[in-house]
Amino acid sequence: MSLRAFILRSSFWINDFWKKSPVGRPYRNVRYIQSHSAEDGKSIRRKALDRLLEHAWKNSEYYAGFRGRYELADYPVMDKLSLTENYDSIAVRRENIPGQCGDVFIQRTSGSTGVPFAIPQDSGKRNRRIAEIKFFGALVGFKSHEKLIQLRTWNQWQKKSSGQIKKENIVPFDIKRMGEDDLKELCELIISEKAVSLRGYASSFDRLSRVARKYDYRFPSLKIIVSTSEALEDDVRAAVKKSLGCDIVSQYANEECGILAQERVPTGDADNRMYFNWSGYYIEVLKIDRDEPAEYGEIGRIVVTDLYNYAFPLIRYDTGDTCILAEPDAFSFGYPVMAKLYGRRFDLTFTTDGDPVYPLAYGRVLKNYPSVLMWQFVQTGGKEYHLRLKLKTAGDSELDSIKQNILNIIGRDSELHIDMVDDIPVLKSGKRKPVVNEWNAQ
Repeated sequence: MSLRAFILRSSFWINDFWKKSPVGRPYRNVRYIQSHSAEDGKSIRRKALDRLLEHAWKNSEYYAGFRGRYELADYPVMDKLSLTENYDSIAVRRENIPGQCGDVFIQRTSGSTGVPFAIPQDSGKRNRRIAEIKFFGALVGFKSHEKLIQLRTWNQWQKKSSGQIKKENIVPFDIKRMGEDDLKELCELIISEKAVSLRGYASSFDRLSRVARKYDYRFPSLKIIVSTSEALEDDVRAAVKKSLGCDIVSQYANEECGILAQERVPTGDADNRMYFNWSGYYIEVLKIDRDEPAEYGEIGRIVVTDLYNYAFPLIRYDTGDTCILAEPDAFSFGYPVMAKLYGRRFDLTFTTDGDPVYPLAYGRVLKNYPSVLMWQFVQTGGKEYHLRLKLKTAGDSELDSIKQNILNIIGRDSELHIDMVDDIPVLKSGKRKPVVNEWNAQ
């Protein structure tokens, strides 16, 4: 750790101590729950859930009729649309939020599910988010206040002040444009700033690794990269390790809650399992078509109850994401783990028989073809699909091989179109979706 990072980190914790540890207390709670057995944390989590539910009955008009109900199964599952439609009756008046300092913070999401969303968060919840960021960073080797370059679309809502940048030791890098010159600039920035960590979208790191390899950049200060918001393909992992010289982990988080799950380094797990943040949330994985628990090994909807947002109780919130739940392993302290994160239900594709396809299945085929520079797989109908490819060079035999391998995944009776493109455009948010479902029948 650099002297500057050490001073900033020490100053933060000293200042927090004198303020009666608004971040330190939740940090210790997160650390205890995440590093002790599920049995040890059971009573702490149960008390947190009971406090949240009681607070909701007393202070949220929407939940007033649920008084005395302590089982989550008694509550409705809410998605963004239902939360938005009932916003005023769910929100808690500021004077009824325990320990609230000043106005509540309004956290906005990008609306990647088609429903933009703004959610109030109280000061206790905001401090807990900071604690989570610090803990889960340290878990993979990044100590808070080390030099971090954050890659995202920076606009007037997300823009940090110069004071914040200095205090947090963060360098913002805008990824609205990610041409070769922009990426060379980023490479130079990593070197000049002696960045310890990068945080951003997987597609950004894919492109960055290509440029770094092309111009033979070296990054001796880099320790860890955290990939968020997009599926982290196996070929991107390998490219980052080889070209950038550090590990990369996938983190599952959203704007409305915080960090929900993250990989660990190293676990020796070739399947790259993710470990839930049980300290801050009750997380259910429910069946795709009904509000019942999914079985281990079955794809299900991720439904979250936020234990610490007293400004806007998020009880059984359907995030719109899907995953496969697995039994506890040697690293999970007795808690179930996320075997596979699929991402948005809207971007989940299906075989011609109606079975869901794990999105990384396509990447694990296409990574074996060196001519493929970029790809995007799109389902446009029950049996109609498009594979968009940007290629260096490829003969007819290679294209036929690609097609046959994809048909093996989606069904031999499918109508698969291979489309040659010059680029795969990114969304306004800066994300690039490798798998898209434009068919709404599911």
